[in-house]
Amino acid sequence: MRRSVARGRMFPQSFSTDRRYGRLSIKAVGLFPLMWSNADDQGRLCGDPEEIKYAVCPNIDHITKQDISNLLKELQDNDLILCYNTPKSAAIQMLDWWDANHKMQWAWPSEYKPPEGWQDHLRYKKDAKTVSTLNWPVSGEELNSSQVSDNILSGEYSGEELNSSQVSDNIRSGERSGDPAETSPLTTPSPNIKTIKRTKRGRVRVNSPENIKGSQVSTKKPSPSPAGLSLQESEVYDSILENFRSRFGKPLPPDYKNIKPREPDFRELAQLRDLAKEISAAGGCEYPMIKQAFDEASGQHKQHISYVRAVLLDWLGVERVHST
Repeated sequence: MRRSVARGRMFPQSFSTDRRYGRLSIKAVGLFPLMWSNADDQGRLCGDPEEIKYAVCPNIDHITKQDISNLLKELQDNDLILCYNTPKSAAIQMLDWWDANHKMQWAWPSEYKPPEGWQDHLRYKKDAKTVSTLNWPVSGEELNSSQVSDNILSGEYSGEELNSSQVSDNIRSGERSGDPAETSPLTTPSPNIKTIKRTKRGRVRVNSPENIKGSQVSTKKPSPSPAGLSLQESEVYDSILENFRSRFGKPLPPDYKNIKPREPDFRELAQLRDLAKEISAAGGCEYPMIKQAFDEASGQHKQHISYVRAVLLDWLGVERVHST
């Protein structure tokens, strides 16, 4: 299922002069922006303190797991977040989310149900041909050309099902939807079109709902060998690399049971080698522990080597040293 957390999230400038933010302790001041950047498109994240530690600030040692509960209460007392329970787990809603993100072009559904009385705003790609909306746009105004992405058909899948109150926009090349969010439910597939973009150097880049897989040419360089590793480090490295490829791979349609392995780039290979050396220096660990760490990272939608590193070192009881 497509993850609804953005790769980059801007922290609002308005908090610089917000009196609620100014009343926070130093640790709460540091934790809140990290929670904001890790929230999903509806401004929510898991409310479990241990999950917040591993997902939001795994490498910040002066904010401990024991601190999180009190810090969450402090943020809630200052009306910055709302902590509540869902059938899945405890959850957190960022209360100023839509005031700061009302210009978002896309907003995927959250895996957590909204708190009572809270209204979600949705605009996401149900499949390669259908854009679904609910209470969109956020401001209640009609869509204009600046609120609509030029590349609307990317072949991404959300994995979420529509309910009777959700609406699908039919967006074609050269058209923009102007219907208010209260329109009656409708699902209409758009034509199988291609969008052609010309770069500054005159090269043509073509995007289609199927990503034109047959016309893409791989430019990946071969992976370097893990030179300079001892026998134990090589065994740990092979286990980490195998789980990185399989656990961080991409599920393939139509049933999403088959996994396309994720190949690490040169930077990630270097991180994997460093992690293998760290684990070996700590006495090493068995393959099941490495697999469990990757499973936890994948299950929490934190497919980052730094997250796996934090989990493994924490399980091994190794203090993480950071450069100053």
